Amino acid sequence: MIKKFFILTLSIISVFLSACELIPEEIEDFYKVGSNLPDYIPEGFNAQQVEPVVQRKPVSPVKLYDREAVRTQELVEKFSLELPMRCMVDWENQKILQAQPYDPSKMIFKRTDAGDPLPFLRVDDLYFKNTPVNEVLQALLRNTGIEIVSFDQYYNNITLDIGGKLSDVVEVVTRAGGIFYTYDARSKTLTLKRVARWSLVVPYNNDVVLAVEDALRGANIDNIVIDWPVKEFLFSGDIVTERTVRDIVNQLKDEENLIAFDVNVYRVYPKSNQPIRWMNLLDAFDEGTVKMSYKGIIGRALTVSSNLNPSTLNTFLNPLNNVVDVAKGTFVLPNRWQGRFDVGRCSREVRLETDLYIMAEPVIIKSATNKIDKVDLKLVLRTQKGDIAQYQVPVRLGDNVLIIGIPTMYFVKTEKTIIPNNTELVVIVSPRLISLIKQEKRK
Repeated sequence: MIKKFFILTLSIISVFLSACELIPEEIEDFYKVGSNLPDYIPEGFNAQQVEPVVQRKPVSPVKLYDREAVRTQELVEKFSLELPMRCMVDWENQKILQAQPYDPSKMIFKRTDAGDPLPFLRVDDLYFKNTPVNEVLQALLRNTGIEIVSFDQYYNNITLDIGGKLSDVVEVVTRAGGIFYTYDARSKTLTLKRVARWSLVVPYNNDVVLAVEDALRGANIDNIVIDWPVKEFLFSGDIVTERTVRDIVNQLKDEENLIAFDVNVYRVYPKSNQPIRWMNLLDAFDEGTVKMSYKGIIGRALTVSSNLNPSTLNTFLNPLNNVVDVAKGTFVLPNRWQGRFDVGRCSREVRLETDLYIMAEPVIIKSATNKIDKVDLKLVLRTQKGDIAQYQVPVRLGDNVLIIGIPTMYFVKTEKTIIPNNTELVVIVSPRLISLIKQEKRK
């Protein structure tokens, strides 16, 4: 009996020591019912009565973040070499009239991906009627050893009777079909494409460069990169893009004036539940400061003298309102061209008004003595959702346009907001004239 008791005691001690040597996960498994207990279980031992050891998840000293969508960082997205000249306005030293020497012959527009020149060959006269452009080219190049590479399935049909120098024939055919080509002499391949790469050199001061950029962007050409040291625009575009740019270049070559616009955009919070009392402008400023008033579908445009400028406007608003600077900057246009000021590009932070565009289309008005003293200005406030307001405002050089009464609620995208209902968008626009003095006239 003593021997059996001694053997039983040793067995229990052995089981206990084995369990103590296991890692925590194994301890937990060991005491589960049905786990791999020893074949010999002493009498009276009940695994279900043993309290399981629970492993606690260690607390990490490193802060964990939720994974967000992959995108370019905001400050990198806003990086732009033109912002220092685009988004600064010196209202204290504003020049209403300035002159800029200008040589139109130095403005060069060309393709950058035309490839090699075609071989000097002559193509016999052929007639085509309602034939796809790629099939016309295949027929013309059949005996030249040149292979046509195309990536589109469908091309415009053309009708023409043509023959002559190969390079001239190919140029006429592709133009008629609304496409471009690139020739590789080494592989003897002619690649057809709908979009080409372009270069436009504008070797003048920054005002003229900004005017060209604003005219391009106003024509919805947005994929622009500027090589600032040489003032070269690089972009891609189709036949329509090419025609638009050539129109801009040709007009600039004949242009005698550019119109620059200095812009300040504010958000104004009344400190009370009352709206901004704009009628008080008439008492706060000298008689004749507010000259004309134009009502839009939303808001109102006032033409005002230079006495009402960003500095004096802030002085007028501040006692009863909180004024927040949204953006300020400059854009420049040729006469009769449409351009735009992108508020989001010149705002220091991401604001509700980030997707707001201020579109402008100026028409210079000359007096009976041929003197420029007024601009008939079409102003449109536009977002991705469409036009907010539109005004046709004649404004004298030296005067400003003040747009008031645009509810900030237009830019709120949520059902609930901390923005009060009486908060307004306020815009002040000041036109300037840049006279282009052609250098050949100065000789």
